Amino acid sequence: MLYMKRVIWKKTLVFTAFCVIFLLFAACPMPVPLYGTWADNRGDTFSFFEDGKFNARVKDGVITVNYEGNYSVLLNALTLNVNDGTRIVTEWDIRGNMLYLDWTKDGVPVAMTLYKISN
Repeated sequence: MLYMKRVIWKKTLVFTAFCVIFLLFAACPMPVPLYGTWADNRGDTFSFFEDGKFNARVKDGVITVNYEGNYSVLLNALTLNVNDGTRIVTEWDIRGNMLYLDWTKDGVPVAMTLYKISN
């Protein structure tokens, strides 16, 4: 009888330890792979920060326009809330070190392929 109590006690202890470890990992948010700086060969640059802010420099012809604001990610949907009140919702995808997204210029989506240049 004493042996059975020890076996049950050990199983309960192992199960409890497993549950605690699982809950610790489940409570930590998954990092968004967008963090870092992305650029292309045209001069466009996007920087995404862990605090939910972003900076962007987008070439519009010969002029470079700077954007700042907040971003949020839900699965593969990226919402960019620019400080001037503009909201851009786009689908994003990362394959290797390349980020694919559509930037909206004057209501027209422009496909961008950006390369990760720093973390």
